[in-house]
Amino acid sequence: MELSLQAEQEIAQMVVGAVREHLAGIPKRAAVRLADVEGAVEGALRGVGRCCLERAVREVGTGYEGANRPCACGGQQESDHDVSATWQTVLGDIRVRRAAYRCPSCGAHAVPLDAQMGLPTDRTSPLLRARLSRFCAVASFAEACTLLEEANGVRVSAKRAQIVSEELGARVATHQATRAAVDDQDGGQAGPARMYLGIDGVFYCTTERDEQRALLWREAKVGVITTPLPEGAPGTGRQSHLAPTGRPIDVLDPEQASYVVHMGDWRGFADKFWREAERRGIARASEIVLLSDGAEWIDSVRTLLFDGLGVRLTHILDLRHAEEHLWEVAHACLGDDPADWIEPPLEDLREGRIDALLVAIHQLPTPTTDAAKRVATTCSSFDTRRAMLDYPRFREAGYQIGSGIAESACKRLVSQREKGPGMHWTTSGAQAIGTLRAAHLSKRWKEATEVACAA
Repeated sequence: MELSLQAEQEIAQMVVGAVREHLAGIPKRAAVRLADVEGAVEGALRGVGRCCLERAVREVGTGYEGANRPCACGGQQESDHDVSATWQTVLGDIRVRRAAYRCPSCGAHAVPLDAQMGLPTDRTSPLLRARLSRFCAVASFAEACTLLEEANGVRVSAKRAQIVSEELGARVATHQATRAAVDDQDGGQAGPARMYLGIDGVFYCTTERDEQRALLWREAKVGVITTPLPEGAPGTGRQSHLAPTGRPIDVLDPEQASYVVHMGDWRGFADKFWREAERRGIARASEIVLLSDGAEWIDSVRTLLFDGLGVRLTHILDLRHAEEHLWEVAHACLGDDPADWIEPPLEDLREGRIDALLVAIHQLPTPTTDAAKRVATTCSSFDTRRAMLDYPRFREAGYQIGSGIAESACKRLVSQREKGPGMHWTTSGAQAIGTLRAAHLSKRWKEATEVACAA
């Protein structure tokens, strides 16, 4: 697009005039402060930006295609007038004049410029939609409106922010579900030597109610994919308090983390998680380390996605969760103070001595039916998860053995945004904002902006 000489001159005059006017408002003093000049110029450009945008849009024209244009019914649409409407943009409200057509045969109305320029029917510009939605991904709808007004001088209501952001979140989710998986790296490059996957669940409050009219809570399924920092990088070479002996553990790269969230069943989560794993180059990874709390649905995801994949997979049961299970059975069998019994079994657990651990649990007294049930289920869980409890081997390999990355993902994706005071969500609304927040935290907001700007 090129501006006419007249448009260039008008825009230049508007900018210079606005800057001159705002600078003239700075009080005269011996030394002019940078903050004063900065504020004056920002105020000038913010105020004049709307006028410049409106003038630039006028250069496109009204979309007039002549007195007549073909209609879908086979007749001819006629135009004898223009219509004007206002769009809210990142620079403020602009008014756009457009040629209007009507077909006398079928009564159809058309405004060609709307389709030509991608003018949304809800009168919110694509860039404003993207920017407002990003604020909504970071903060509550009311706070997002405050951030937008302070950043751009544009005022919208909290309800409007909710509608706009949830609509964009749904569109981004659809785009992610239908796009072809594209690896971030060139196919000829070597894949990551080690890729970490974290999977966990976190509950959020819905708008649904049970038979007693109490609000229902549902589980959001969350995944994170990342890689370790290279050996010798700043921050590496340290021990974890979970693995105080052995070689230094992997330090995960916070700049490489990407996130997935799903408010439905585990199969829906698995589909999204696999798409993100493909994008991250999982097919080229030398080995995969999966960290979890041992939930059955996570085992189902692992079986569906990774069993038979042909890549070495190490599934680790978070040490702290394993210790919690041991404490729970100890309390059920021994009461409030099982300290005299717990230390040797904890040591057996940490050192991977599962047979000794099972013997110790089986020897616990079972004063109640609940205690007997816990002994049986705990022993069965530990016995079937032996491969996930080989902590000595994990430490020797330098693996992370805690599910902190997954728990952090739950906090960052869901808890910090969707579990505020008084918040309760429709499933679709929670999913939409979760999708936007995942794009923001994964540093892929450009994709959301492209979806917002797509016709």
